[in-house]
Amino acid sequence: MKPERPSRTAQFVALGRAIADAGLSHVPGFRDPTACVFLNARGTRSLARITGAARDGKPSTRVEMARGMADLMALRTTAIDAAVRESVAAGATQLVILGAGYDGRAWRMNELAGVRVFEVDRAATQADKRARVAELPPPIGDVRFVAIDFERESLAAVLERAGHDGSSPTCWICEGVVMYLTRDAMHATLADVAARSAPGSTLLVNYHTGHRRFFARLVYRLIGEPQISAWTPDEMAADLRAVEFVVREDSSMADWNLRFAEGKARVDRASYMRMAAATARPVRRE
Repeated sequence: MKPERPSRTAQFVALGRAIADAGLSHVPGFRDPTACVFLNARGTRSLARITGAARDGKPSTRVEMARGMADLMALRTTAIDAAVRESVAAGATQLVILGAGYDGRAWRMNELAGVRVFEVDRAATQADKRARVAELPPPIGDVRFVAIDFERESLAAVLERAGHDGSSPTCWICEGVVMYLTRDAMHATLADVAARSAPGSTLLVNYHTGHRRFFARLVYRLIGEPQISAWTPDEMAADLRAVEFVVREDSSMADWNLRFAEGKARVDRASYMRMAAATARPVRRE
Protein backbone atom coordinates (compact mmCIF):
# COMPACT_ATOMS: atom_id res chain seq x y z
CA MET A 1 0.00 0.00 0.00
CA LYS A 2 1.32 3.43 -0.90
CA PRO A 3 1.57 5.39 2.36
CA GLU A 4 0.77 8.75 0.78
CA ARG A 5 -2.70 7.84 -0.52
CA PRO A 6 -5.91 6.58 1.14
CA SER A 7 -6.55 2.85 0.85
CA ARG A 8 -8.36 1.87 -2.33
CA THR A 9 -9.61 -1.39 -0.83
CA ALA A 10 -11.14 0.59 2.04
CA GLN A 11 -13.07 2.53 -0.61
CA PHE A 12 -14.26 -0.76 -2.17
CA VAL A 13 -15.52 -1.84 1.24
CA ALA A 14 -17.36 1.45 1.76
CA LEU A 15 -18.94 1.12 -1.69
CA GLY A 16 -20.13 -2.40 -0.88
CA ARG A 17 -21.74 -1.20 2.33
CA ALA A 18 -23.30 1.78 0.51
CA ILE A 19 -24.82 -0.53 -2.11
CA ALA A 20 -26.20 -2.73 0.68
CA ASP A 21 -27.55 0.33 2.48
CA ALA A 22 -29.40 1.22 -0.73
CA GLY A 23 -31.31 -2.05 -0.40
CA LEU A 24 -29.48 -4.23 -2.92
CA SER A 25 -28.32 -6.93 -0.49
CA HIS A 26 -30.22 -10.00 0.72
CA VAL A 27 -29.58 -9.12 4.38
CA PRO A 28 -32.94 -7.92 5.75
CA GLY A 29 -32.87 -4.48 7.30
CA PHE A 30 -29.17 -3.82 6.69
CA ARG A 31 -28.42 -0.14 7.21
CA ASP A 32 -25.19 1.83 7.13
CA PRO A 33 -25.94 5.46 6.26
CA THR A 34 -22.31 6.41 6.92
CA ALA A 35 -20.99 4.46 3.94
CA CYS A 36 -22.03 6.86 1.18
CA VAL A 37 -20.49 9.79 3.08
CA PHE A 38 -17.08 8.12 2.91
CA LEU A 39 -17.15 7.49 -0.85
CA ASN A 40 -14.77 9.40 -3.09
CA ALA A 41 -16.00 10.91 -6.37
CA ARG A 42 -15.49 7.69 -8.30
CA GLY A 43 -17.33 5.65 -5.68
CA THR A 44 -20.21 8.13 -5.63
CA ARG A 45 -20.57 7.84 -9.41
CA SER A 46 -20.48 4.04 -9.22
CA LEU A 47 -23.17 4.01 -6.55
CA ALA A 48 -25.41 6.27 -8.63
CA ARG A 49 -25.00 4.09 -11.75
CA ILE A 50 -25.73 0.89 -9.83
CA THR A 51 -28.79 2.16 -7.99
CA GLY A 52 -30.09 3.76 -11.18
CA ALA A 53 -29.74 0.49 -13.09
CA ALA A 54 -31.45 -1.38 -10.25
CA ARG A 55 -34.41 1.02 -10.38
CA ASP A 56 -34.79 0.39 -14.11
CA GLY A 57 -35.52 -3.24 -13.31
CA LYS A 58 -33.84 -4.56 -16.47
CA PRO A 59 -31.48 -7.57 -16.37
CA SER A 60 -28.01 -6.20 -15.72
CA THR A 61 -24.67 -7.87 -15.12
CA ARG A 62 -23.52 -4.73 -13.30
CA VAL A 63 -26.43 -4.92 -10.85
CA GLU A 64 -25.97 -8.66 -10.23
CA MET A 65 -22.26 -8.19 -9.51
CA ALA A 66 -23.10 -5.28 -7.22
CA ARG A 67 -25.61 -7.44 -5.33
CA GLY A 68 -22.90 -10.01 -4.70
CA MET A 69 -20.55 -7.32 -3.42
CA ALA A 70 -23.32 -5.88 -1.24
CA ASP A 71 -24.16 -9.32 0.19
CA LEU A 72 -20.54 -10.00 1.10
CA MET A 73 -20.00 -6.69 2.86
CA ALA A 74 -23.41 -6.67 4.56
CA LEU A 75 -22.87 -10.15 5.99
CA ARG A 76 -19.32 -9.48 7.18
CA THR A 77 -20.38 -6.18 8.74
CA THR A 78 -23.46 -7.67 10.40
CA ALA A 79 -21.55 -10.63 11.83
CA ILE A 80 -18.95 -8.35 13.40
CA ASP A 81 -21.62 -5.93 14.66
CA ALA A 82 -23.33 -8.80 16.49
CA ALA A 83 -20.07 -9.86 18.11
CA VAL A 84 -19.30 -6.27 19.16
CA ARG A 85 -22.72 -5.98 20.81
CA GLU A 86 -22.07 -9.19 22.76
CA SER A 87 -18.68 -7.93 23.90
CA VAL A 88 -20.01 -4.54 25.05
CA ALA A 89 -22.92 -6.24 26.84
CA ALA A 90 -20.38 -8.44 28.61
CA GLY A 91 -18.50 -5.41 29.93
CA ALA A 92 -16.08 -4.10 27.29
CA THR A 93 -15.58 -0.36 27.81
CA GLN A 94 -13.25 0.18 24.85
CA LEU A 95 -13.39 -0.70 21.16
CA VAL A 96 -10.19 -0.75 19.12
CA ILE A 97 -10.68 -0.99 15.35
CA LEU A 98 -7.45 -2.06 13.66
CA GLY A 99 -7.18 -0.88 10.06
CA ALA A 100 -10.38 1.09 10.61
CA GLY A 101 -10.59 2.43 7.06
CA TYR A 102 -14.03 3.96 6.55
CA ASP A 103 -15.66 2.06 9.40
CA GLY A 104 -18.86 3.78 10.55
CA ARG A 105 -19.66 1.87 13.73
CA ALA A 106 -18.91 4.75 16.11
CA TRP A 107 -21.50 6.85 14.24
CA ARG A 108 -24.27 4.25 13.85
CA MET A 109 -24.16 1.74 16.76
CA ASN A 110 -26.13 2.97 19.77
CA GLU A 111 -24.47 0.30 21.90
CA LEU A 112 -21.23 2.29 21.72
CA ALA A 113 -22.58 5.17 23.82
CA GLY A 114 -20.01 5.72 26.58
CA VAL A 115 -17.46 3.42 24.91
CA ARG A 116 -14.04 4.75 23.94
CA VAL A 117 -13.48 3.92 20.27
CA PHE A 118 -9.89 3.91 19.00
CA GLU A 119 -9.68 4.00 15.19
CA VAL A 120 -6.24 2.73 14.21
CA ASP A 121 -5.08 3.09 10.60
CA ARG A 122 -2.50 4.51 8.24
CA ALA A 123 -2.24 8.28 8.27
CA ALA A 124 -3.41 8.94 4.67
CA THR A 125 -6.63 6.93 4.96
CA GLN A 126 -7.32 8.41 8.37
CA ALA A 127 -6.80 11.99 7.19
CA ASP A 128 -9.28 11.47 4.34
CA LYS A 129 -11.82 9.97 6.73
CA ARG A 130 -11.48 12.75 9.27
CA ALA A 131 -12.21 15.29 6.52
CA ARG A 132 -15.42 13.41 5.64
CA VAL A 133 -16.88 12.77 9.10
CA ALA A 134 -17.78 16.45 9.35
CA GLU A 135 -20.78 15.54 7.17
CA LEU A 136 -22.02 13.06 9.79
CA PRO A 137 -23.82 13.70 13.08
CA PRO A 138 -21.58 13.61 16.18
CA PRO A 139 -20.30 10.10 16.93
CA ILE A 140 -22.09 7.94 19.47
CA GLY A 141 -18.82 6.53 20.81
CA ASP A 142 -15.91 8.58 22.13
CA VAL A 143 -13.75 8.44 18.99
CA ARG A 144 -9.98 8.75 19.08
CA PHE A 145 -7.99 8.57 15.84
CA VAL A 146 -4.66 6.74 16.06
CA ALA A 147 -2.31 6.80 13.06
CA ILE A 148 0.07 3.83 12.58
CA ASP A 149 2.22 1.93 10.11
CA PHE A 150 1.52 -1.69 11.07
CA GLU A 151 4.74 -2.95 9.50
CA ARG A 152 7.03 -0.49 11.35
CA GLU A 153 5.34 0.81 14.52
CA SER A 154 4.32 -0.79 17.78
CA LEU A 155 0.56 -0.96 18.25
CA ALA A 156 1.02 -1.04 22.01
CA ALA A 157 3.05 2.18 21.96
CA VAL A 158 0.64 4.18 19.80
CA LEU A 159 -2.37 3.05 21.84
CA GLU A 160 -0.62 3.95 25.08
CA ARG A 161 -0.09 7.48 23.77
CA ALA A 162 -3.73 7.68 22.65
CA GLY A 163 -5.05 6.88 26.12
CA HIS A 164 -6.05 3.23 25.79
CA ASP A 165 -6.47 1.60 29.21
CA GLY A 166 -4.86 -1.82 29.28
CA SER A 167 -6.52 -2.65 32.59
CA SER A 168 -10.09 -2.36 31.24
CA PRO A 169 -11.78 -4.93 28.95
CA THR A 170 -11.45 -4.14 25.27
CA CYS A 171 -13.21 -5.39 22.16
CA TRP A 172 -10.72 -5.55 19.29
CA ILE A 173 -11.82 -5.64 15.64
CA CYS A 174 -9.36 -6.80 13.02
CA GLU A 175 -11.51 -6.64 9.88
CA GLY A 176 -9.95 -6.86 6.44
CA VAL A 177 -6.41 -6.42 7.81
CA VAL A 178 -4.42 -9.60 8.43
CA MET A 179 -4.58 -10.82 4.83
CA TYR A 180 -2.53 -7.75 3.84
CA LEU A 181 0.16 -8.32 6.49
CA THR A 182 3.15 -10.62 6.53
CA ARG A 183 2.93 -13.40 9.12
CA ASP A 184 5.64 -11.69 11.19
CA ALA A 185 3.74 -8.38 11.24
CA MET A 186 0.53 -10.18 12.13
CA HIS A 187 2.20 -12.04 15.02
CA ALA A 188 3.70 -8.80 16.32
CA THR A 189 0.28 -7.13 16.17
CA LEU A 190 -1.32 -10.02 18.06
CA ALA A 191 1.35 -9.81 20.73
CA ASP A 192 0.64 -6.09 21.19
CA VAL A 193 -3.10 -6.78 21.38
CA ALA A 194 -2.55 -9.44 24.03
CA ALA A 195 -0.29 -7.15 26.07
CA ARG A 196 -3.07 -4.57 26.31
CA SER A 197 -6.00 -6.97 26.83
CA ALA A 198 -7.47 -7.15 30.31
CA PRO A 199 -9.33 -10.34 31.31
CA GLY A 200 -12.67 -10.45 29.53
CA SER A 201 -11.37 -8.73 26.39
CA THR A 202 -12.55 -10.01 23.01
CA LEU A 203 -10.62 -10.20 19.74
CA LEU A 204 -12.50 -10.51 16.43
CA VAL A 205 -10.23 -11.51 13.55
CA ASN A 206 -11.60 -11.58 10.02
CA TYR A 207 -9.27 -13.73 7.91
CA HIS A 208 -9.07 -15.74 4.68
CA THR A 209 -8.50 -19.48 4.39
CA GLY A 210 -7.19 -19.13 0.85
CA HIS A 211 -6.46 -16.57 -1.80
CA ARG A 212 -9.03 -14.93 -4.06
CA ARG A 213 -9.46 -15.97 -7.67
CA PHE A 214 -6.72 -15.01 -10.11
CA PHE A 215 -8.40 -11.90 -11.53
CA ALA A 216 -9.20 -10.50 -8.08
CA ARG A 217 -5.63 -11.17 -6.90
CA LEU A 218 -4.30 -9.36 -9.96
CA VAL A 219 -6.53 -6.33 -9.37
CA TYR A 220 -5.44 -6.00 -5.73
CA ARG A 221 -1.79 -6.33 -6.73
CA LEU A 222 -2.12 -3.71 -9.48
CA ILE A 223 -3.60 -1.16 -7.08
CA GLY A 224 -0.69 -1.76 -4.73
CA GLU A 225 -2.61 -3.61 -1.98
CA PRO A 226 -1.91 -7.33 -2.55
CA GLN A 227 -3.38 -9.94 -0.25
CA ILE A 228 -0.46 -12.05 0.91
CA SER A 229 -1.49 -14.19 3.90
CA ALA A 230 -4.05 -16.91 4.61
CA TRP A 231 -4.76 -19.31 7.48
CA THR A 232 -6.69 -22.48 8.15
CA PRO A 233 -8.99 -22.32 11.21
CA ASP A 234 -6.51 -24.51 13.09
CA GLU A 235 -3.61 -22.23 12.19
CA MET A 236 -5.53 -19.14 13.30
CA ALA A 237 -6.52 -20.81 16.58
CA ALA A 238 -2.88 -21.75 17.20
CA ASP A 239 -1.67 -18.19 16.52
CA LEU A 240 -4.27 -16.81 18.92
CA ARG A 241 -3.52 -19.46 21.54
CA ALA A 242 0.15 -18.47 21.40
CA VAL A 243 -0.80 -15.03 22.76
CA GLU A 244 -3.23 -16.37 25.39
CA PHE A 245 -6.45 -15.90 23.43
CA VAL A 246 -8.92 -18.80 23.29
CA VAL A 247 -11.18 -19.10 20.23
CA ARG A 248 -14.79 -19.50 21.36
CA GLU A 249 -16.24 -19.43 17.85
CA ASP A 250 -14.90 -19.59 14.31
CA SER A 251 -17.61 -18.89 11.75
CA SER A 252 -17.74 -18.75 7.98
CA MET A 253 -19.50 -16.74 5.31
CA ALA A 254 -21.91 -19.67 4.91
CA ASP A 255 -22.72 -19.48 8.64
CA TRP A 256 -23.40 -15.74 8.40
CA ASN A 257 -25.57 -16.29 5.34
CA LEU A 258 -27.79 -18.75 7.20
CA ARG A 259 -27.94 -16.63 10.36
CA PHE A 260 -28.52 -13.21 8.85
CA ALA A 261 -29.91 -13.79 5.35
CA GLU A 262 -31.75 -17.14 5.56
CA GLY A 263 -29.17 -18.52 3.11
CA LYS A 264 -30.34 -16.19 0.32
CA ALA A 265 -27.16 -14.11 -0.11
CA ARG A 266 -24.99 -14.71 -3.17
CA VAL A 267 -21.67 -15.33 -1.51
CA ASP A 268 -20.55 -18.78 -2.73
CA ARG A 269 -17.37 -17.26 -4.13
CA ALA A 270 -16.51 -15.83 -0.70
CA SER A 271 -16.27 -19.21 1.03
CA TYR A 272 -12.65 -18.33 1.94
CA MET A 273 -13.81 -15.63 4.40
CA ARG A 274 -14.07 -16.41 8.13
CA MET A 275 -14.03 -14.73 11.54
CA ALA A 276 -12.48 -16.02 14.75
CA ALA A 277 -13.96 -14.65 17.99
CA ALA A 278 -11.51 -15.17 20.85
CA THR A 279 -11.40 -14.29 24.54
CA ALA A 280 -8.35 -13.23 26.53
CA ARG A 281 -7.37 -15.75 29.19
CA PRO A 282 -7.25 -14.45 32.78
CA VAL A 283 -3.75 -13.49 33.90
CA ARG A 284 -2.15 -16.46 35.64
CA ARG A 285 -0.72 -15.81 39.10
CA GLU A 286 2.38 -17.68 40.20
